[in-house]
Amino acid sequence: MKLTMDREDILPVLANMANIADRRPVQPILAHVLIEAAGQHCRFIATDQEVQLSVDKDHPVDMPGSCAVPARKLYDICRALPEHTPLEFHTDGDKLLLKAAKSRFTLHVLPASQFPYLSIHSNRCQGNCDAAQFREALAVTANTMAQNDARIFLNGVLLEIQGQEMRLVATDGHRLAMMTLPFASSLEAESFQCILPRKAVMELLRIVSTGDIQLSLSDTSFVLDDGSQQFACKLIDAKYPDYRRVIPQGHPFFAVIDRQSFKSALQQSEVLVSDRNPTTQVHLDDNLMTLRSRNEEQEEGEVELTIAYQSQALDIAFNSRYLTDTIQIFNQDQIRMRVKEGNSAAVFTPMDVDNPLYILMPVRL
Repeated sequence: MKLTMDREDILPVLANMANIADRRPVQPILAHVLIEAAGQHCRFIATDQEVQLSVDKDHPVDMPGSCAVPARKLYDICRALPEHTPLEFHTDGDKLLLKAAKSRFTLHVLPASQFPYLSIHSNRCQGNCDAAQFREALAVTANTMAQNDARIFLNGVLLEIQGQEMRLVATDGHRLAMMTLPFASSLEAESFQCILPRKAVMELLRIVSTGDIQLSLSDTSFVLDDGSQQFACKLIDAKYPDYRRVIPQGHPFFAVIDRQSFKSALQQSEVLVSDRNPTTQVHLDDNLMTLRSRNEEQEEGEVELTIAYQSQALDIAFNSRYLTDTIQIFNQDQIRMRVKEGNSAAVFTPMDVDNPLYILMPVRL
């Protein structure tokens, strides 16, 4: 194999490959990126046997061939080189020779025949959606995934297809986030559900950008294709709980909150929040929200902000970190907060629609 590429063309690809490749692999080749080159085309593939990323590049090849190169070492070398440096790759037996300006590197490579591709099963559902909307839905729900929970189905994001809509849902048992987006589906059944694992969600947030993407779903695998790169992963083998039972109904009171004012008030209140028990008490009264915090040293903070609220006075306490996540989930200027009583969950949405939706359970004091 022999080819020459500009550093700026390959560096973003290698960055994503290094994230995918396993740093402590059971099989040494899982720490490698597979490079395949022939004709006018190059392909880069990395996998840890749970997720897999394949990126195609239209680029002339001087000599066809393939090999598996240590992903992290190759990325670190290219990252350390000056911008727009031409990189010449040339395999010689079990070595890869890399020339870059006045620098020379020799890396040990493994045969391409040993590379363990992730197995992908036949589709049950396929369709297209907007990449930016899909990424936004992932970002909204990623905030509320559990981490290392014994209930494995919580350590990921539910992807549900119904008709021509796709819904993403995640919960850790204390809060829930949900977002719906249009999806041009080929699904023949009434609905389809699968659970994307945490690592897949975090990698998708890195690689999904704009344009139109195609999703292919089966009972065991998920594949995203944007025309130049293909991401695949295994799914969590579990049934997701009925999230609709968690969505409160009949919350009669609501407050309209300016997002930037809320952000500033939360930042002030958090200064004196307890590290061991991060709780913020929220008091709602006539067009006023008061945030109260307290820590182990008996220090106290109280921050007031003007809101639109004209219902009965109400006190409710939340985990401070989860309350602050509302600022990350919503990018609208105004947020609507629906409440019922002090021991009931609060529902956060944009002003005029219920999409996205964020449910936050109260803390019992």
